Amino acid sequence: MTAAAGIGWRRPTGRELFVGAAVLALLAWLLAPRFGPLMASPLGLGFALALAGYLLRRNVWDAALLALPIAAGDGVELWLGPLLMTTTSASVFAATRRPRFAAAAGVVLLALLTIGIRFKERFAGAVLTWQDLRFFFLQFGDNVGVIASQPTLLVYCAAVLAGLAALGWFCWRLDRAAARASGPGGQIAAVLVALLLAGWGFHLLRGEIEALGRYDAWVLGGLGNYERPLSGFLATAARAPRWMPPSVDTATFRQQVQRQMAAAPGAAEPADIVLFLQESQFNPATIDGCPPALCRLDVFQPRGDTVSQGPLQVNVFGGGTWLSEFALASGVPHTTFGPAGDFAPFTVAPGMHRSFARSLKAAGYRTVAVYPVRGGMMNARRAYASYGFDRFLDSDDLGLSGSYHTSDHDVHAAARRVLEEERRHGQPVFLMVVTIFNHAEHGARMDRVPTALVDQAAGSFPQGKLAINVADYIWRTREFESALAATRTAVLDAGRPAVLAWFGDHQPPFGNALQLRDRIQSVPTPQGVVPARFQTWYQVSSNAGHLRRDAALRRLDVSFLPGLLAQVAGVRFDEWLAANVTAREECAGVLQGCVNAASRGAYLSYLRQDLGEFDGLP
Repeated sequence: MTAAAGIGWRRPTGRELFVGAAVLALLAWLLAPRFGPLMASPLGLGFALALAGYLLRRNVWDAALLALPIAAGDGVELWLGPLLMTTTSASVFAATRRPRFAAAAGVVLLALLTIGIRFKERFAGAVLTWQDLRFFFLQFGDNVGVIASQPTLLVYCAAVLAGLAALGWFCWRLDRAAARASGPGGQIAAVLVALLLAGWGFHLLRGEIEALGRYDAWVLGGLGNYERPLSGFLATAARAPRWMPPSVDTATFRQQVQRQMAAAPGAAEPADIVLFLQESQFNPATIDGCPPALCRLDVFQPRGDTVSQGPLQVNVFGGGTWLSEFALASGVPHTTFGPAGDFAPFTVAPGMHRSFARSLKAAGYRTVAVYPVRGGMMNARRAYASYGFDRFLDSDDLGLSGSYHTSDHDVHAAARRVLEEERRHGQPVFLMVVTIFNHAEHGARMDRVPTALVDQAAGSFPQGKLAINVADYIWRTREFESALAATRTAVLDAGRPAVLAWFGDHQPPFGNALQLRDRIQSVPTPQGVVPARFQTWYQVSSNAGHLRRDAALRRLDVSFLPGLLAQVAGVRFDEWLAANVTAREECAGVLQGCVNAASRGAYLSYLRQDLGEFDGLP
């Protein structure tokens, strides 16, 4: 008889342990006000999982292996890192009875989140959110191409997934004996205790996570500098779009709109409007240290038919084409709706009642969109229907490959075919065309780029990665310049009034040459500058003569591009277009950073209150 037996020791039954766990849960609830923070600390959580491992196997090493990784979570984010690991490890432990594999599962989850956040920042220039995963996998087949278009990101993702899968497999194999020898009683009891502590910890943090989800915290707080990556990720899980600007009196603005409508009765024959969203396009002449011989391109110079051009202010960096599309369609930036506005084509578009396309339709236009990839990409087909387009044609409809390497020449050729077809209806046409060829990643497929151009870039940028990124970007921009020249002839020399315009949706992230981001400089204009990080370019040309040509550079907000295009085309204004033009004039071209804050507030309130553009939102 052993010493333990002599004093009456026996292994407790599952029922006894379950009762014990219930008693511990009651004690934890009673003591929570005083000891809650300690219970949810890495020390408390690690002890809880160690207890679970020990009660299951009576093995100190199993207990230590299960608990030690919890401390690593604190290095990712204080409190929340260990909580996520504890919840994951305890849940996996309950399901598998494998302590090493359970500990690895917690490590894998935290690693995937942390690495995903860093990859999103590097290759897209934005914060990873819960909504990213939700909407990405909602239409996975159409969205997955964005990863395949970036070979460096693809290699990194494959390496990370392979490494974490190998860790999980190795720990699973090590735990075969533990799984066979374990009984369920101690496992259930101890895991209940661990989950209780984790749940209490989340309760402590709930208020803080909710605070981070508010608009001001999202823009100005820890999410902007990635100090709170896990809180930022979780804060977006339950967020819905919400109109953020305060309501203001619109009486004065309403009068200005009526005067604007009276002053613009519209032309007898309004012009066709052909608008290209040029992927990732900014003016390379703004790159510090780039000589004119390399970076000064004709496509950015005014021509005899150029009505307006200059730096364009957008609301995204590195990615988010769909958000620039939304700002153009709605006349407001996605940030107007708080954090959930990041996915406005999913969350906001269905509640839109007024838009650029609807105003053009009211003026007699046919509205058509040409899309270079499959229409499920970020909900494009449904979003464009919500924006009011009559027709949406994606890569399948147009006979394009749907690849992110589809050339601008192919997209422009398809757009010219669609324009010719639409012109036969006897109505003015609004054709919105999205390109894709200049999409990141740059500096990866250099076999396509002429050697002479690479050598020229190397002469001005001695750093290898920097030089090849500049060379690749300049080459793709020249391809756009060449494609646009052919389209210019088809649109402006066709013997009918027409407007040809293009704009950049955002800057590229330059994930292979991050230092290039800081070399892009703001362009001065008579109205002021656009912040360099959110500066792209736009150009509007016309053969119609409905608006005086201006050779000076004019800054413009992408939200105000609709009113400018309508003016140049001679469109008869409705209230929505008149409001867009009025706000542009009052705000000196930009909505974000408007020189007249009262006008900005009145414009947004007018759209919401007077026109009911977003009636379906809280």
